[in-house]
Amino acid sequence: MIKASFGKVVRLWLLVAILIMPQAGVAESPLGIAVDVVIHEGRFVIFYLTNFYEDKAFRCPFIRVRATVKDRQGNIVALRSITARNVALPAGSREKQEEVGKEIIQKLELQFDQPRIVDVSDPYHNCQSIQTTPPPPVTPPPLPNNFLAGKVFRDRLKDGSLGPEMVRIPAGSFRMGDIQGSGFSNEKPVHKVSVGAFAIGKYEVTFAEYDKFAQATGKSKPSDSGWGRGNRPVIRVFWDDATAYASWLSKQTGKKYRLPTEAEWEYAARAGTETKYWWGNRASHDYMNYGTEECCDGFAKGKDRWKYTAPVGSFGANPFGLHDVHGNVLEWVSDIYSRDYYSSSPRSNPKGPSTGRYRVLRGSSWDFTARLAGVATRGVGPDSLRYYSIGFRLLRQP
Repeated sequence: MIKASFGKVVRLWLLVAILIMPQAGVAESPLGIAVDVVIHEGRFVIFYLTNFYEDKAFRCPFIRVRATVKDRQGNIVALRSITARNVALPAGSREKQEEVGKEIIQKLELQFDQPRIVDVSDPYHNCQSIQTTPPPPVTPPPLPNNFLAGKVFRDRLKDGSLGPEMVRIPAGSFRMGDIQGSGFSNEKPVHKVSVGAFAIGKYEVTFAEYDKFAQATGKSKPSDSGWGRGNRPVIRVFWDDATAYASWLSKQTGKKYRLPTEAEWEYAARAGTETKYWWGNRASHDYMNYGTEECCDGFAKGKDRWKYTAPVGSFGANPFGLHDVHGNVLEWVSDIYSRDYYSSSPRSNPKGPSTGRYRVLRGSSWDFTARLAGVATRGVGPDSLRYYSIGFRLLRQP
């Protein structure tokens, strides 16, 4: 083991567990994956991995720690990341060893006098549970004629103009909720849900689209807070404003528009992925418009050039072709909110509780932290909430 002059054995617990956030604070389940990190004679580290689950296997694309290297005189000569890659943990596996980092000291010995790893810190992993038994194949119901999944279309209004761009989404099943185990208690339990085919807005509803409805119906136009109208997402709209726009659009086109359920919203936003964000588990201003690390203020960085709302489509689309499912503005959905709804919700096309005081908001906002921007995050607010970070996106039935 490690010599006393070069440090100590370091034990780091990385738990792949259900994180619970009650109103009083944060609690952590004792179940999961334990990763002991041991420095071996200052020359490399050993990850001792244990999977406590008897019925769940895990795949870890990487497990990483940050290593501090000192020379014989005690000077810090390097800080290096030590990474174990593509580690598989079968269900019920009691221990597995991975020796990593040997090449780091070998290279540093060419430059420094007896370099040794003396400490490790900042543990991180992206271990994810995998199903040990493949689920039975899902046979989606047949789609209506000409309703081809992935196609973009626009319905025509009575005046001959075109409505919002809609993307056809195929029927299917997915795991809904906090798959990573790093979210909030109202995102649990993770459960399998099936939804039918539908179409959903390629973008969040814009000021240009909503203003046309307001002018046609005599409704007052919401304030843009001085950030601009046009193709920026409409903000400061009640839940009733959103449903009124959907009703008007339905009458204009002869098609059925409405707010999506939160199950439909998450299915479309995930687009077949199971990560925290559709592109992976790390937040990035190159993929979404979100805020500072501490709530709540806008922040411009990288491709995210906007402190407040960004024009819709400023960032890349998810695999289904939808933009801004993370960041920019929160989006009203149709569901009434219940903290514990996931414990008893139907597995097929859940529509939310029948009664309750509040509505669900999905997505996230330009002033939200990265943690609040995950695809499973469930916001909540009264129907009458009109705020500078709230907009919506519509669904169109086949």
